[in-house]
Order: sequence, then C-alpha cells, then structure tokens
Amino acid sequence: MGVITRLKTRLTGGGDGGNGRLIRNLAWMGMSQGVHRIARLGATLVAARMIAPESFGIAAIVLTAHEIMHAISNAAVVPALVQAGREGYERLCRDAYWFNWVVCLGLMVLQMALAPLLAYLYDAPDLTLPLMALALIFPMLPPAAINAARILRSNRLHITARIEMGQSIGEAVGVMLLAAMGAGFWALILPKLIVTPIWTLAYRWCESWRIDERPSTLWSRPLMSFARPMMGVEVVSVLRQQMDYLLVGALFAMDVLGVYFFAFNAGLGISLGLLRAYSTAIFPQLCGDMTSRERLARMHHGMRLFALVAVPAIIAQSLLAPWYVPILFGEAWVERGALPILILICLSALPRILLDSCGQLLRAQGMPGADLKLQIFMTLMLGAGMFAGVPFGINGVAAGILVGISLAALPGYLWTRRLILAQDGLMTHTSTQPPDTPDSPDTPHAASTASLSPDRDVQEARP
Repeated sequence: MGVITRLKTRLTGGGDGGNGRLIRNLAWMGMSQGVHRIARLGATLVAARMIAPESFGIAAIVLTAHEIMHAISNAAVVPALVQAGREGYERLCRDAYWFNWVVCLGLMVLQMALAPLLAYLYDAPDLTLPLMALALIFPMLPPAAINAARILRSNRLHITARIEMGQSIGEAVGVMLLAAMGAGFWALILPKLIVTPIWTLAYRWCESWRIDERPSTLWSRPLMSFARPMMGVEVVSVLRQQMDYLLVGALFAMDVLGVYFFAFNAGLGISLGLLRAYSTAIFPQLCGDMTSRERLARMHHGMRLFALVAVPAIIAQSLLAPWYVPILFGEAWVERGALPILILICLSALPRILLDSCGQLLRAQGMPGADLKLQIFMTLMLGAGMFAGVPFGINGVAAGILVGISLAALPGYLWTRRLILAQDGLMTHTSTQPPDTPDSPDTPHAASTASLSPDRDVQEARP
C-alpha cells in the first residue's frame, strides 16, 4: 500500500462512520478557515501599511473589552441547547430565546456604561465611541442565536462554514475599504458591526425555527444548570486570551500595544484558525453514546489527525517569519520589533492543541465545572508567565506566554485524563439524538460553540 493510500485510509478511518463525519467536519471548517485566512491576509496587507501602531493599540483595547462582554452572551444559552435531549427541547428553546434577550440587552447597557471608564483608565478618550458602537451588536444576536444553536446541534456544519466564509469576506472587504479611506482604528472596528446583520439574517434563513409564544420561565433549571458554569468558563477563557492586551496597554504606550497586537495576531492568526476548525469538528465526535475511556481514545485519535497538519504548519510559520513578515507587511513592523514577538506567540500554539482538546473533552463529558477549573489553571499559569516577563519588555511578555502555556499543558492533560477515566464505572454519559439530525442514528449532535457567534474571532486583529 502506497503512502498516499495509507494516509487516505488513516484520515477516513477505513470507512468508519464516526471518522468520516470528523473528516467532513474538518474539511468544511478547514475550508471556512482557509477563506477566512486569505481574506484576513488581504486586509492585513492593506491595513499594515495604512494604519499607525497607535490605531492598532486603540483597536486592541476596544476589541478586547468587547470580546470579554461577548463571551457571556455566547455561553448564556448555546451549551444548554446543544447538550439537551429531545424531551422538553422546544420549551427549552423558547425559554433560552427570551433569556438571551435579557442577557444581551443587559450587556449592551453595561458595555456602554463602562466605555467612559475604560477611556479614563487607559487615558485614551478615543476608546469611548468605538466601545459604544460595538455594544450595538448585542441586540442583533438573540433573533438568530437559537437558530444557530439548532444548526450546530444537528451537526450541519456545512451551513456554519458557509456563513462564516461570507462573513469573513465581508469583514475583510470592509477593513480594506475603510483603511484605504484613512479611517484609522475605525477600519478595524466598524466592519464587525456592519456584517453582524448578515450573520443574523443568514442563520434565520437557514433554520426555520421561530419563537411562537412567551417563555414558561426565564430561569429554567435545565438552562441555568449549564449556563452558569459555561459563562464562567467562557469569561475565564477570554480573559486568558486577552489579558496580555490589557496588561501591555496598561504598562506600555499605546503604540507599543499596537506593535504587540499586530505581531500577536499575525503570529497566531493561522494557528488560531486551525485550532478553531479542529475544535468545531472534534466536539461532535466526543458527544456520542460511549464510555469515558472510549471518549478519551477518540480525543487522542482526533488530536493525532490534527497534529499531522497543524504542527508542521506552525513550525513552518515560525521558521519562515523573518522572510515573509517584511515582504507581506512591510519592513517598518520589523524595525518596530514585531518579529520576535510573532515567532514566540506562534510557537505558543503548539501546547494549546493539547489544552484545547482537554477542554472539549470535559465539555463533551458533561463536566463544565471541571472545564472551568482547567481554564482557571491555564489562566493563572499564563498570567504568571506574563508578569514574570514584564521587566524584559514586550518580548519578555511574549516569552512568558510561551513558557506559561507550555508548563500548563502536561499537568492540565494528566488532570483531565484522571477525571475522565474516573467516570468509568461511576456513570455513563450519553447524548440524546435530536430528531432533525441528518446523519446516521448514532450521529452526535453537539458542536463547539465557537462558531455560533459573529464575534467568533474578536481576539484576532481585524485586518
């Protein structure tokens, strides 16, 4: 058997249905992320030459603050809906719809109220209006959030991928046009607001569900039992991803933050895209009816498949950075010190593969509380690394991120593995098949919540 044939057999699982679905999901989400990266690259080539580092710094604070707020809305209803069984599901959707309105309107008011305070704390008056503008995104989410959750629940990732591709192209075109018009930091922010209605209309078009009556209660037990820990998980996860921006912005000048923001997203952009595609594809495969040991083995198998592509791509991106950064983005960014930051941050994606897999596994096992503990541990390790690197400047902060996340990977995996294996003999975690699942009767219906939001990649640079 030739090398190509063996690789094809390995990727398709020799005809196994579960592996076939995983490959299809990876293919769709990989295609989506490929389009997303190409669109972002085009926008970055324009923005890097037309937007000053100070404007990148302003955009970093605005997008970071908004992403922290948005994490709450994304976790408020989605996890409960993708994990729920058939019984009482329609009622749960109605309750989740109205509860999501309460959460999103509250977040809009809160973000608008916090905007002047953040502008004062960072001594940057330009922060106020962009933060208030992005707060207008929240009322656009509830009309389609349940529809998006139902699509992922039924494992229709081809729809999710197509919507993401359209959204990515729209945002990238918006960034390029506004940057060329000299809009400054608004070029990195306004496209996000403009394309959100497209996300809303697309999901409502692709999923026919509509609200038909008022809720029985806004605080139903099935909804809140999953929503509370998941909101904590998402907030801690976003804080871990974004706290370096907040730290650099507080300790260094805004132009320094701009250089860091550019380097971080140029270095981790492709890697984050790969990780997002992997998380969206692997999570449904971990949610079927199986023992804890089988679920762990399936995670290992998916992680090995992903590593065949991701590890060489990440290493190549790091090694080739000294050549492609000045060519694609301009020599000025190299002179400002972006190159070592980019390489260090890019390498930090390697241990993230293991930690992201552990988080998806715990969610699939129905253990959001354990996932929250894992996220807190990762955040503490990352924070310790960053603070240890502060005396050495932004290069030290980037090195601290790499060291902190690397030191967290093995203990986090061993702890997760022990928890999962301890479930064998104690419980059997099952997921009820929804009636509208298009695949075979054993198709898992849950999916990663990362793709449910039009803000799915706020942490990335908007160019």
